[in-house]
Amino acid sequence: MTLRMKFILALLVMALVTGASLVVFTKTVLSDKLHVTLEKRGLSLARNIARDSVNPMLTEKYLELALMLREEKNEDADIEYSYIRNARGEIVAHTFENGFPVDLQREDTGEARSNGQYAVRYLSTERGEVHEFIVPLLRGGAGTLHLGMSQTSVDQDIKDIMAMIIGAIALLFLAGSIVAILFGSSVTKPLHQLSIAAQALERGDMHARVPVRSNDELGQLAATFNRMAETRMLVEDALLAGERKLRNITSNLAEGIYVFDQQGKITFMNPEAERLLGWTREEMNEKGAHALVHYRKADGTLLPFEACEMYNVLVSGKNYASVDEVFVRKDGTVFPVSVVTSPIWEDGKAVSSVTAFRDISSQKELEQERSQLILAYEKALNNIKTLKGLVPICASCKKIRDDKGFWSHVEVFIQQRTDAEFSHGICPDCAKKLYPDLVDED
Repeated sequence: MTLRMKFILALLVMALVTGASLVVFTKTVLSDKLHVTLEKRGLSLARNIARDSVNPMLTEKYLELALMLREEKNEDADIEYSYIRNARGEIVAHTFENGFPVDLQREDTGEARSNGQYAVRYLSTERGEVHEFIVPLLRGGAGTLHLGMSQTSVDQDIKDIMAMIIGAIALLFLAGSIVAILFGSSVTKPLHQLSIAAQALERGDMHARVPVRSNDELGQLAATFNRMAETRMLVEDALLAGERKLRNITSNLAEGIYVFDQQGKITFMNPEAERLLGWTREEMNEKGAHALVHYRKADGTLLPFEACEMYNVLVSGKNYASVDEVFVRKDGTVFPVSVVTSPIWEDGKAVSSVTAFRDISSQKELEQERSQLILAYEKALNNIKTLKGLVPICASCKKIRDDKGFWSHVEVFIQQRTDAEFSHGICPDCAKKLYPDLVDED
């Protein structure tokens, strides 16, 4: 739900609660007031009738008394009924056209006290609630007057008044709703525009601005946002200019260079780094630079990001150099690199790091070839044994005398002092001499 809808809904709910509370309060107070007024009027009317009924009661003019009661009932619509009991409790006059009701035959509320006070009882009839006032005649010596005042008119008055109040509140609620919508729009529209501009600025739109339509707090907020956006645009332009300059400087270097921030994002990457790795800075930041190019060691085992010495330069604050790291290109090939990583300090804190790396595949191959040549040379030296000095040999049998004075055949002497091995055969001259019959003279 938008702020505008929340604001308007809050105003409408407030108006609705206020209206409902006003209706309940008004109905309660009005009902109490009207009922009190009804009782006061009923009591006053009952006392007047009781006073006028004394003479007819004393002279036993009951017909005159009944006509008087009927006349009073016809003049006042709120009088539901009236009747008079004599001192013995007998009903001597009433206003009921169809006979005295059975439910009123029993005197169940008690007579008025002889000190001249009155009594009131509340009855439920087919026509609604009735307030019955019981007033004594001559302090009860001449009987009692019973006057029933209907509550129907009071209830109807309450309904009519409440209907008018509710109608007025409904109109006020409608008007308040319109005002709330207009006021909410005037307040939230600038905030909505500010939100849209802020989102555009976050996406990189440096030209996002908010119209300033007033000089109040909202207008000042919009002006402040515009100044902030202008300042950020200048800073971004300066950063881009600096990055272009740095890129131009590093574009001709034979080493790849990139800058890491504390979140593991690459903030700068020169063309040589892109060429060596095959990834652009955006691609590496999107998928994670470590997970793309430096997730393994030279022996093929996995290298967790937390164990990366190049990233941990930000933690240790010390330089790191190595010729035993490997990177993985975009095509999946692995190549050895020589890396140097140094922290970049700001206010005494390492805020980022710069890494320079070089493909040392050729050097590694040369080193491997040189190692193989050295091993082969050492092996050859170990396999070579030389004969030096004067060798005494028999002129006749060709035996050789060793250092201890023993004579042995030539092949035995040479085998003991070198790694040479002999295979025996007969040369052509000896074959003619030894086997003349088998060798062709030609």
